[in-house]
Amino acid sequence: MKNSLNHSRGLGRMLKGVLTGLLLGSAALASISATAQQAWPTKPVRVILPFGPGSATDIVARAVAEEFRSELGQPFIVDNRAGANGFIAAEAVARAPADGYTLFITSNTTQTNNQFLFKKLPYDPVKDFVPIGPINEQYYVLAVPQSMPVNNVAEFVAWLKANPDKASYGWGAAVAQIAGATFLKEVGATATGVPYKSSPQVTTDLIGGQLSFTVQGVTSGLQVLKSGRLKALMVSSPERVPQLPDVPTGAEAGVPGFRASAFIGVFAPTGTPEHIVKLLNATLIKALRKPEMIARIDACCAGRFIHSSPAEFAEYLRKDRERWSTSINAVGIKPE
Repeated sequence: MKNSLNHSRGLGRMLKGVLTGLLLGSAALASISATAQQAWPTKPVRVILPFGPGSATDIVARAVAEEFRSELGQPFIVDNRAGANGFIAAEAVARAPADGYTLFITSNTTQTNNQFLFKKLPYDPVKDFVPIGPINEQYYVLAVPQSMPVNNVAEFVAWLKANPDKASYGWGAAVAQIAGATFLKEVGATATGVPYKSSPQVTTDLIGGQLSFTVQGVTSGLQVLKSGRLKALMVSSPERVPQLPDVPTGAEAGVPGFRASAFIGVFAPTGTPEHIVKLLNATLIKALRKPEMIARIDACCAGRFIHSSPAEFAEYLRKDRERWSTSINAVGIKPE
Protein backbone atom coordinates (compact mmCIF):
# COMPACT_ATOMS: atom_id res chain seq x y z
CA MET A 1 0.00 0.00 0.00
CA LYS A 2 2.82 2.30 1.01
CA ASN A 3 4.58 1.58 -2.28
CA SER A 4 1.40 2.43 -4.18
CA LEU A 5 1.14 5.77 -2.38
CA ASN A 6 4.75 6.57 -3.10
CA HIS A 7 4.24 5.63 -6.72
CA SER A 8 1.17 7.88 -7.00
CA ARG A 9 3.01 10.78 -5.38
CA GLY A 10 5.94 10.27 -7.76
CA LEU A 11 3.64 10.18 -10.76
CA GLY A 12 1.91 13.34 -9.54
CA ARG A 13 5.23 15.14 -9.18
CA MET A 14 6.25 14.00 -12.66
CA LEU A 15 2.99 15.21 -14.21
CA LYS A 16 3.29 18.50 -12.35
CA GLY A 17 6.78 18.90 -13.74
CA VAL A 18 5.61 18.14 -17.27
CA LEU A 19 2.77 20.64 -17.01
CA THR A 20 5.06 23.28 -15.57
CA GLY A 21 7.48 22.68 -18.42
CA LEU A 22 4.71 22.98 -20.97
CA LEU A 23 3.46 26.21 -19.43
CA LEU A 24 6.95 27.65 -19.31
CA GLY A 25 7.51 26.56 -22.91
CA SER A 26 4.28 28.19 -24.05
CA ALA A 27 5.18 31.37 -22.22
CA ALA A 28 8.59 31.37 -23.83
CA LEU A 29 7.09 30.84 -27.29
CA ALA A 30 4.59 33.62 -26.68
CA SER A 31 7.41 35.88 -25.57
CA ILE A 32 9.48 35.01 -28.65
CA SER A 33 6.44 35.59 -30.89
CA ALA A 34 5.70 38.94 -29.27
CA THR A 35 9.34 39.96 -29.59
CA ALA A 36 9.39 38.92 -33.25
CA GLN A 37 6.26 40.95 -33.92
CA GLN A 38 7.69 44.00 -32.20
CA ALA A 39 10.98 43.73 -34.07
CA TRP A 40 9.70 44.84 -37.49
CA PRO A 41 11.12 46.83 -39.18
CA THR A 42 14.78 46.32 -38.29
CA LYS A 43 16.17 47.36 -41.68
CA PRO A 44 15.20 49.58 -44.64
CA VAL A 45 11.94 48.80 -46.42
CA ARG A 46 11.73 48.97 -50.21
CA VAL A 47 8.67 50.71 -51.69
CA ILE A 48 8.23 49.80 -55.36
CA LEU A 49 6.23 52.04 -57.70
CA PRO A 50 4.99 51.25 -61.25
CA PHE A 51 5.41 54.83 -62.51
CA GLY A 52 8.26 57.27 -62.92
CA PRO A 53 9.37 60.29 -60.86
CA GLY A 54 6.94 63.18 -61.05
CA SER A 55 3.85 61.02 -61.57
CA ALA A 56 0.91 61.34 -59.18
CA THR A 57 1.73 58.00 -57.59
CA ASP A 58 5.35 59.04 -57.11
CA ILE A 59 4.47 62.36 -55.44
CA VAL A 60 2.01 60.75 -53.02
CA ALA A 61 4.22 57.70 -52.36
CA ARG A 62 7.20 59.83 -51.34
CA ALA A 63 5.06 61.75 -48.86
CA VAL A 64 3.77 58.49 -47.37
CA ALA A 65 7.26 56.93 -47.28
CA GLU A 66 8.53 59.88 -45.25
CA GLU A 67 5.71 59.40 -42.74
CA PHE A 68 6.45 55.68 -42.47
CA ARG A 69 10.11 56.45 -41.81
CA SER A 70 9.23 59.01 -39.16
CA GLU A 71 6.78 56.73 -37.35
CA LEU A 72 8.53 53.36 -37.72
CA GLY A 73 12.17 54.38 -37.46
CA GLN A 74 13.60 52.84 -40.63
CA PRO A 75 14.13 54.23 -44.16
CA PHE A 76 11.34 53.49 -46.65
CA ILE A 77 13.17 53.69 -49.96
CA VAL A 78 11.12 54.53 -53.07
CA ASP A 79 12.06 52.41 -56.08
CA ASN A 80 10.52 53.60 -59.38
CA ARG A 81 10.13 50.75 -61.89
CA ALA A 82 8.13 52.30 -64.69
CA GLY A 83 7.12 50.57 -67.89
CA ALA A 84 4.98 47.83 -69.42
CA ASN A 85 1.74 49.22 -67.93
CA GLY A 86 3.02 48.45 -64.45
CA PHE A 87 3.93 44.82 -65.19
CA ILE A 88 7.59 45.25 -64.17
CA ALA A 89 6.86 46.69 -60.75
CA ALA A 90 3.85 44.47 -60.00
CA GLU A 91 5.71 41.27 -60.84
CA ALA A 92 8.70 42.35 -58.73
CA VAL A 93 6.45 42.82 -55.69
CA ALA A 94 4.47 39.64 -56.32
CA ARG A 95 7.70 37.60 -56.38
CA ALA A 96 9.32 39.34 -53.40
CA PRO A 97 9.59 37.66 -49.96
CA ALA A 98 6.47 38.24 -47.89
CA ASP A 99 8.43 39.55 -44.91
CA GLY A 100 7.28 43.15 -44.77
CA TYR A 101 10.39 44.56 -46.40
CA THR A 102 8.82 45.05 -49.84
CA LEU A 103 5.75 47.25 -50.32
CA PHE A 104 3.84 48.36 -53.40
CA ILE A 105 2.30 51.82 -53.76
CA THR A 106 0.24 51.74 -56.92
CA SER A 107 -3.07 52.61 -58.57
CA ASN A 108 -5.96 51.23 -60.61
CA THR A 109 -3.59 50.50 -63.48
CA THR A 110 -1.97 47.43 -61.95
CA GLN A 111 -4.64 46.36 -59.48
CA THR A 112 -7.97 46.76 -61.30
CA ASN A 113 -7.48 47.77 -64.96
CA ASN A 114 -4.75 45.59 -66.41
CA GLN A 115 -6.68 42.36 -66.04
CA PHE A 116 -9.25 43.72 -68.51
CA LEU A 117 -6.73 45.27 -70.90
CA PHE A 118 -4.42 42.27 -71.35
CA LYS A 119 -5.11 38.62 -72.05
CA LYS A 120 -2.28 37.48 -69.80
CA LEU A 121 -0.54 39.11 -66.86
CA PRO A 122 2.75 38.05 -65.21
CA TYR A 123 1.05 38.51 -61.83
CA ASP A 124 -2.40 38.07 -60.30
CA PRO A 125 -3.76 41.41 -59.06
CA VAL A 126 -5.94 39.68 -56.46
CA LYS A 127 -4.06 36.58 -55.32
CA ASP A 128 -0.53 37.98 -55.29
CA PHE A 129 -1.14 41.00 -53.04
CA VAL A 130 -2.59 41.83 -49.66
CA PRO A 131 -4.21 45.27 -49.48
CA ILE A 132 -2.90 47.48 -46.67
CA GLY A 133 -4.89 50.64 -47.22
CA PRO A 134 -5.93 53.34 -49.69
CA ILE A 135 -4.40 56.82 -49.69
CA ASN A 136 -6.65 58.90 -51.93
CA GLU A 137 -8.66 59.13 -55.12
CA GLN A 138 -7.48 61.52 -57.81
CA TYR A 139 -9.16 63.20 -60.75
CA TYR A 140 -8.09 63.76 -64.35
CA VAL A 141 -7.85 66.65 -66.77
CA LEU A 142 -8.09 66.75 -70.56
CA ALA A 143 -5.21 68.91 -71.79
CA VAL A 144 -3.98 70.07 -75.19
CA PRO A 145 -0.79 71.87 -76.32
CA GLN A 146 -0.67 75.63 -75.95
CA SER A 147 -0.24 75.81 -79.73
CA MET A 148 -3.56 74.03 -80.35
CA PRO A 149 -5.93 76.62 -81.94
CA VAL A 150 -8.79 75.88 -79.52
CA ASN A 151 -9.93 77.35 -76.21
CA ASN A 152 -12.71 75.03 -75.09
CA VAL A 153 -14.04 71.50 -75.54
CA ALA A 154 -16.49 72.39 -78.32
CA GLU A 155 -13.73 73.96 -80.41
CA PHE A 156 -11.45 71.01 -79.74
CA VAL A 157 -14.08 68.48 -80.81
CA ALA A 158 -14.54 70.44 -84.03
CA TRP A 159 -10.77 70.35 -84.60
CA LEU A 160 -10.64 66.57 -83.99
CA LYS A 161 -13.40 65.92 -86.50
CA ALA A 162 -11.70 68.15 -89.08
CA ASN A 163 -8.28 66.54 -88.57
CA PRO A 164 -8.79 62.79 -88.03
CA ASP A 165 -5.46 61.96 -89.70
CA LYS A 166 -3.50 64.32 -87.44
CA ALA A 167 -5.22 63.64 -84.13
CA SER A 168 -3.38 61.58 -81.51
CA TYR A 169 -3.43 61.13 -77.74
CA GLY A 170 -1.01 59.58 -75.28
CA TRP A 171 -1.29 57.99 -71.87
CA GLY A 172 1.07 56.82 -69.16
CA ALA A 173 -1.47 54.81 -67.16
CA ALA A 174 -4.49 52.64 -67.88
CA VAL A 175 -7.02 55.04 -66.38
CA ALA A 176 -5.86 57.76 -68.77
CA GLN A 177 -6.14 55.35 -71.70
CA ILE A 178 -9.71 54.44 -70.81
CA ALA A 179 -10.71 58.04 -70.07
CA GLY A 180 -9.27 59.18 -73.41
CA ALA A 181 -11.16 56.48 -75.29
CA THR A 182 -14.33 57.35 -73.38
CA PHE A 183 -14.01 61.01 -74.36
CA LEU A 184 -13.57 60.16 -78.06
CA LYS A 185 -16.60 57.89 -78.01
CA GLU A 186 -18.71 60.50 -76.20
CA VAL A 187 -17.95 63.19 -78.81
CA GLY A 188 -17.92 60.90 -81.85
CA ALA A 189 -14.31 61.56 -82.86
CA THR A 190 -11.24 59.41 -83.56
CA ALA A 191 -7.54 59.74 -82.75
CA THR A 192 -4.48 57.49 -82.72
CA GLY A 193 -3.60 56.24 -79.23
CA VAL A 194 0.05 56.17 -78.11
CA PRO A 195 1.11 54.36 -74.89
CA TYR A 196 3.98 55.71 -72.76
CA LYS A 197 5.93 54.38 -69.79
CA SER A 198 4.83 57.20 -67.51
CA SER A 199 2.74 60.38 -67.51
CA PRO A 200 5.63 62.90 -67.38
CA GLN A 201 6.85 61.62 -70.76
CA VAL A 202 3.37 62.19 -72.18
CA THR A 203 3.45 65.76 -70.88
CA THR A 204 6.82 66.41 -72.54
CA ASP A 205 5.60 65.24 -75.95
CA LEU A 206 2.31 67.10 -75.57
CA ILE A 207 4.16 70.35 -74.90
CA GLY A 208 6.33 69.62 -77.95
CA GLY A 209 3.29 69.13 -80.16
CA GLN A 210 3.85 65.43 -80.88
CA LEU A 211 0.39 64.70 -79.43
CA SER A 212 -2.97 66.43 -79.82
CA PHE A 213 -4.24 65.77 -76.32
CA THR A 214 -3.95 63.66 -73.23
CA VAL A 215 -6.05 62.79 -70.23
CA GLN A 216 -3.80 62.69 -67.20
CA GLY A 217 -3.92 63.06 -63.45
CA VAL A 218 -4.33 66.62 -62.31
CA THR A 219 -1.39 65.97 -59.97
CA SER A 220 1.17 65.08 -62.59
CA GLY A 221 0.18 67.93 -64.92
CA LEU A 222 -0.65 70.68 -62.45
CA GLN A 223 2.56 72.73 -62.59
CA VAL A 224 2.74 72.58 -66.39
CA LEU A 225 -0.89 73.62 -66.68
CA LYS A 226 -0.36 76.55 -64.34
CA SER A 227 2.72 77.60 -66.30
CA GLY A 228 0.62 78.01 -69.43
CA ARG A 229 2.52 75.46 -71.52
CA LEU A 230 -0.63 73.35 -71.79
CA LYS A 231 -4.32 74.22 -71.92
CA ALA A 232 -6.74 72.44 -69.58
CA LEU A 233 -10.13 72.02 -71.26
CA MET A 234 -12.09 70.06 -68.64
CA VAL A 235 -11.72 67.95 -65.49
CA SER A 236 -13.17 64.51 -64.81
CA SER A 237 -14.49 65.31 -61.33
CA PRO A 238 -18.18 65.81 -60.43
CA GLU A 239 -17.31 69.35 -59.29
CA ARG A 240 -14.54 71.79 -60.24
CA VAL A 241 -11.25 71.12 -58.49
CA PRO A 242 -9.76 73.84 -56.26
CA GLN A 243 -6.38 73.58 -58.00
CA LEU A 244 -7.94 74.50 -61.39
CA PRO A 245 -10.99 76.59 -60.49
CA ASP A 246 -11.48 78.03 -63.98
CA VAL A 247 -11.58 74.65 -65.73
CA PRO A 248 -15.11 73.24 -66.28
CA THR A 249 -16.23 69.73 -65.43
CA GLY A 250 -17.23 67.31 -68.17
CA ALA A 251 -20.89 68.02 -67.52
CA GLU A 252 -20.32 71.78 -67.79
CA ALA A 253 -18.32 71.30 -71.01
CA GLY A 254 -21.06 69.25 -72.64
CA VAL A 255 -19.46 65.82 -72.14
CA PRO A 256 -21.27 64.40 -69.07
CA GLY A 257 -19.76 60.96 -69.63
CA PHE A 258 -16.26 62.30 -68.99
CA ARG A 259 -15.90 61.04 -65.41
CA ALA A 260 -12.78 59.32 -64.14
CA SER A 261 -10.92 58.87 -60.88
CA ALA A 262 -8.07 56.66 -59.76
CA PHE A 263 -7.08 55.46 -56.33
CA ILE A 264 -3.56 55.26 -54.96
CA GLY A 265 -3.02 52.64 -52.28
CA VAL A 266 -0.50 50.52 -50.40
CA PHE A 267 -0.06 46.76 -50.90
CA ALA A 268 2.34 43.99 -49.87
CA PRO A 269 3.04 40.49 -51.19
CA THR A 270 0.47 37.90 -50.14
CA GLY A 271 1.63 36.13 -46.99
CA THR A 272 2.99 39.24 -45.31
CA PRO A 273 2.42 38.73 -41.54
CA GLU A 274 -0.88 40.10 -40.31
CA HIS A 275 0.68 42.14 -37.50
CA ILE A 276 2.80 44.01 -40.09
CA VAL A 277 -0.23 44.68 -42.29
CA LYS A 278 -2.17 46.03 -39.28
CA LEU A 279 0.76 48.18 -38.15
CA LEU A 280 1.19 49.68 -41.62
CA ASN A 281 -2.54 50.34 -41.93
CA ALA A 282 -2.66 52.10 -38.56
CA THR A 283 0.46 54.12 -39.41
CA LEU A 284 -0.98 55.10 -42.80
CA ILE A 285 -4.29 56.27 -41.34
CA LYS A 286 -2.46 58.25 -38.66
CA ALA A 287 -0.31 59.93 -41.33
CA LEU A 288 -3.29 60.81 -43.53
CA ARG A 289 -4.99 62.56 -40.62
CA LYS A 290 -2.09 64.92 -39.93
CA PRO A 291 -2.90 68.50 -40.99
CA GLU A 292 0.55 68.93 -42.55
CA MET A 293 0.12 65.75 -44.60
CA ILE A 294 -3.34 66.82 -45.76
CA ALA A 295 -1.98 70.22 -46.78
CA ARG A 296 0.99 68.65 -48.59
CA ILE A 297 -1.12 66.32 -50.71
CA ASP A 298 -3.88 68.88 -51.27
CA ALA A 299 -1.28 71.29 -52.66
CA CYS A 300 -0.40 68.91 -55.48
CA CYS A 301 -3.24 66.46 -55.88
CA ALA A 302 -6.86 67.01 -56.86
CA GLY A 303 -8.98 64.37 -55.19
CA ARG A 304 -10.18 63.10 -51.86
CA PHE A 305 -8.56 61.16 -49.02
CA ILE A 306 -9.73 57.67 -48.13
CA HIS A 307 -9.23 55.95 -44.77
CA SER A 308 -10.12 52.27 -44.40
CA SER A 309 -9.10 48.96 -42.92
CA PRO A 310 -7.44 46.30 -45.10
CA ALA A 311 -10.76 44.42 -45.32
CA GLU A 312 -12.66 47.55 -46.36
CA PHE A 313 -9.99 48.31 -48.95
CA ALA A 314 -10.36 44.80 -50.36
CA GLU A 315 -14.10 45.41 -50.85
CA TYR A 316 -13.38 48.80 -52.44
CA LEU A 317 -11.05 47.04 -54.91
CA ARG A 318 -13.71 44.48 -55.77
CA LYS A 319 -16.19 47.22 -56.66
CA ASP A 320 -13.52 49.16 -58.56
CA ARG A 321 -12.80 46.14 -60.76
CA GLU A 322 -16.48 45.88 -61.61
CA ARG A 323 -16.65 49.59 -62.47
CA TRP A 324 -13.64 49.55 -64.78
CA SER A 325 -14.68 46.31 -66.46
CA THR A 326 -17.95 48.02 -67.41
CA SER A 327 -16.15 51.16 -68.67
CA ILE A 328 -13.63 49.21 -70.73
CA ASN A 329 -16.33 47.13 -72.37
CA ALA A 330 -18.39 50.24 -73.09
CA VAL A 331 -15.62 51.89 -75.14
CA GLY A 332 -14.76 48.65 -76.95
CA ILE A 333 -11.15 48.26 -75.77
CA LYS A 334 -10.13 44.67 -76.49
CA PRO A 335 -7.51 42.82 -74.39
CA GLU A 336 -4.10 42.72 -76.06
